[in-house]
Amino acid sequence: QRDERRDNKVARLGLTLEHRASQKVGISAMMFANPKALQRSERGTFRDFTRYHIGGNGVVRAATPFGSGVGGALLVGADYALQDGAILFYNLTPQGTRGDTLRDNKGEGAQNAGLFVAEDLTFGANERWNVSVGARYDDITYDYRSYINPSLNDKKSFTAVTPKLGVSYRFTSQHSVYASMGGGIEVPAGNETDPASTFGQDTVFAINPLLEPIRSLTVEVGTKRLWVIGSFVREVSYDVALYQTNVKNEIIPYRGGRFYFTAGSARRRGAELGVHVATSAGLSVQAALTWNAHRYTEYLVDSVHYDTTKGGVYADYSGNNVVGVPAFTGSFALDVTPAALKPVRLRIGVENIGSFYADDANQVKVPSYRVANASLGTDRPVALGDRLGINAFVTVNNLFDSRYIGSAFLNPDVVGGEPVAFEPGFARNVVVGVSLVAR
Repeated sequence: QRDERRDNKVARLGLTLEHRASQKVGISAMMFANPKALQRSERGTFRDFTRYHIGGNGVVRAATPFGSGVGGALLVGADYALQDGAILFYNLTPQGTRGDTLRDNKGEGAQNAGLFVAEDLTFGANERWNVSVGARYDDITYDYRSYINPSLNDKKSFTAVTPKLGVSYRFTSQHSVYASMGGGIEVPAGNETDPASTFGQDTVFAINPLLEPIRSLTVEVGTKRLWVIGSFVREVSYDVALYQTNVKNEIIPYRGGRFYFTAGSARRRGAELGVHVATSAGLSVQAALTWNAHRYTEYLVDSVHYDTTKGGVYADYSGNNVVGVPAFTGSFALDVTPAALKPVRLRIGVENIGSFYADDANQVKVPSYRVANASLGTDRPVALGDRLGINAFVTVNNLFDSRYIGSAFLNPDVVGGEPVAFEPGFARNVVVGVSLVAR
């Protein structure tokens, strides 16, 4: 009835520079420009976004030997990015097209400035030990302007310092283990900080005053190994990782993502396994499996949008699954690169997304799905003369045109006793890419 759709036009232009100042010092820099024109029919409105996204970074790498078999490498850098632009909301016509009534006219900007420093140390016999320590400072600022009601204009900044510590040990050049611990900060996204003025609600603030940054501490351990065998099976490799992340201020959507607030805390645990097998006949297999156990550890909420009949004043969702996170995901890909057709490569893959809950009460379950994809392209540039090469590919996603639920509104509206939650996944679609490479 609303002809819900999304039309995106995105361009990207980037420049990367690298310079070796000396045997011990290297310098790199990157700049980019990323204009976007986005139109969509969504939730009874026609939305028109015009955005520009610009930024860059600079990094200095310097060798810092300490003598006595201890080597070091210092990394110091800064980055900056800015996205801004106009947003226009119109009514929808009965045909689902853009109407003539302008419902909202605003601009929203976000900028991120960061500084980071890290030191990598290697020591021990054959430099088998590696220790990395570092920190990053972020200053992220939102700037919202309303051209209909300027009294809503607002600006808010989020700042934090996050540390990092990692240790690895190499048994051999093909087998290593590692452990790492790091802090994290994730500020609310633009649609989370900007409360929706749905049916006249939440027109007091342009930036949600209830949200604070998500702060986390992650511990991860893992191992990686490669076997070079020869004959038909040329090599086999695997990597295994276990992680736990403790999160404060987990951001929670409700009313189908119109509004957001924070739960007290959550614990995210999981395991990841990856396997790669390559043969001398031009065949290779890649497989990956992820298991997630994400739970709210402290989550009390008082709201007319949540069932408080069992807990009195508050609904208590402590111990429930975090919304939107499947317990299992997996992928499998077969690459075929016949010697007679090199550098042409054929890839056939399958992706599996497990079921997950769409609501904090864990009553609305999104079913699992799997889709197959196929791609034909080059695995290395084809020469177009002495100094230029070309890469190209064509990919067919959802090869068998399967129907599935691709995403869901979290903590959705309930209309007539049914959750209005589900969005269809992409039908069969084709992606074509061509890139030129300087040689």
